[in-house]
Amino acid sequence: MPYNPDKPVESPEDHQSNSKDEKITPKGRRFLILWIMGILMIFLVVGGLMVGAVYNDKQSDIVKHLERMSPKLSEPGLTPAEQNLSISENTTLVVTGIYVDQIRDFALSDSTWTVDFYVWFKWNGSNVNPGENLQIIDGNIETKELKDNYTNGDQHYQIYYVTAKMSKFFDVLRFPVDNHVLTIEIEDEQQERPELVFVPENGTSEISSRVQIPGYEIEKIVVVEKPHTYKSNFGDPRLDDEKTTYSQFRVGIDIFRPDLGFYFRIFIGLFVAVAAALLALLIKPTQVDPRFVLGSGALFVAVANFIITSELIPKTGILTLADMVNDLGLILILVTLIESVISLYLYEKRGEKKLARTMDKISIVLLLLIFVTINILMILFAW
Repeated sequence: MPYNPDKPVESPEDHQSNSKDEKITPKGRRFLILWIMGILMIFLVVGGLMVGAVYNDKQSDIVKHLERMSPKLSEPGLTPAEQNLSISENTTLVVTGIYVDQIRDFALSDSTWTVDFYVWFKWNGSNVNPGENLQIIDGNIETKELKDNYTNGDQHYQIYYVTAKMSKFFDVLRFPVDNHVLTIEIEDEQQERPELVFVPENGTSEISSRVQIPGYEIEKIVVVEKPHTYKSNFGDPRLDDEKTTYSQFRVGIDIFRPDLGFYFRIFIGLFVAVAAALLALLIKPTQVDPRFVLGSGALFVAVANFIITSELIPKTGILTLADMVNDLGLILILVTLIESVISLYLYEKRGEKKLARTMDKISIVLLLLIFVTINILMILFAW
């Protein structure tokens, strides 16, 4: 090859620099493997804890809902019911039914809901008055109107229209793919069990097709009678037992999220922020302003989304599914910012441009797959 005096002479340092630009060294490949393994380990632990939490809560809820609406099972945390109180010939059996007319002011954040319903009582005898002595457990009667009162000898029939404001501790760990059992618990405040025992009228107890709860659909309504034992005799000197038990007519209304529309609606801002943080990795590392501005902006959007979703649920102090999704997004965005710093160092300071750009591309694909996979698993195990 003829000598060209205009061609610059390549020094050993220049040759080494060009090699770094064009290929990844064995040391660089080891670094990439460690980077990938580090990300996988972090998100394997984080994702495993999140998926496990929602799965355990789902199984726990199934058991709790069964215990709440089973006549023979006691609910954890409550005084065990006295099941051995036998019904005698002196027990007044009150056939009771309900028609739920309206549910309104349903608010997860306030742990309250208001219900309008018809409730009727049918019994023989004259020593009880269930309508007059009606009380609501975990709720306040706002209005109670006697709609009809019929007596034929010893046979009695009463129907009331009641408006009650209910309070309920909502288990929101799986929010926003949660389901609940709304309960109306009716007792006679005068007659103990077995002086008075409610007999549920399943055939006519129903819920109006007009009843709607925003964000939920109604699955079914169930009515049962459960003994309700208080761990006190309220100081009554006529009672020898330290406990008192009343018959409780309990209504259970199962509600559930019908689809993922609400889920995507409250997380759309977070998903856009995560996408922006990942797309920032496509920008050349030396273009510091656009690359880091995108990542930092995504971080602020994720924090804002966390604050907004927190306002939708009660201040229970538990980590909900919504918190987990937001936390997952925050961690991922933070990882992209760390990756950008490392990529800039490799590209600018070390001159390993090929390694830096390969790390960017691998991180985009890997983090996207991790984020989508953990979200899908949480939904599957929580819904």
